[in-house]
Amino acid sequence: MTMTETQILNKQAHIPSPIDIMGIPVIPFESYDQALKCVEEAIDSNRKSFWVAINPIKIYNAWHKPELLNLLRQTDVGICDGVGVSVASRILHGRSIKRCTGCDLFFKLLSLASRKKWGVYLLGASAESNAAARSELQKMYPNLRIVGWQDGYFEDSRRIIEQINSSRANLLFVAMGSPKQEHWIWRNRQAIEANFCMGVGGSFDIASGGLRRAPKIFRMTGTEFIFRLMIEPRKRWRIQKVLFLYFLRVIHKRLFGLAAPVEIQKN
Repeated sequence: MTMTETQILNKQAHIPSPIDIMGIPVIPFESYDQALKCVEEAIDSNRKSFWVAINPIKIYNAWHKPELLNLLRQTDVGICDGVGVSVASRILHGRSIKRCTGCDLFFKLLSLASRKKWGVYLLGASAESNAAARSELQKMYPNLRIVGWQDGYFEDSRRIIEQINSSRANLLFVAMGSPKQEHWIWRNRQAIEANFCMGVGGSFDIASGGLRRAPKIFRMTGTEFIFRLMIEPRKRWRIQKVLFLYFLRVIHKRLFGLAAPVEIQKN
């Protein structure tokens, strides 16, 4: 049975139908509560679910990397992590998608996990950041069950998977940077017994206090990328300049019914 067939059989009835954003399926959740309900149902049903935060840069990279494109098309749930995805939906389909950011979902899931007594495994970041994140998260959510952890600097994935499974974690959060974290989960998903897996990028660093979140006004307006560009212009410009190319392709597709051609880079 192929992964696509398995996904169809395991599809949760109350997950909204995905919207195609430049070849990537994105679930249009109406609220974080709706997303949390879907995760809760998956865990209560002992069903595996792999979620990915979708943003314009990840979509752009997928156009150039067939392996990443295939991964994003076959994950169980892609959430609208970037305002550029919502804007693209408005341009292409006449409707926006409410944002459901990976970082905010991470913290909301931890809050829910503390109430539901779910086990949580934290994989990734540096040893110092991972330890600091665990300490701060236990202060934020005193009843949170962190049943296992490992920094992101390891070579033996099989050993880590054995630890995750032995911990009987319900939720696995992987902070290795994107798309490395998604590729790691995808390669090992069949062996991992945790019900829910998601890559969370720099969320451990944010939880630890080592990385500053954008002020609330930027988060509310979906313009965190502007804040990051302001405080790290040289680093962020190299990353964010692809946004112009992303929107050019979105507009091209809207005007001509197909995306502008792009040269596929071989891995």
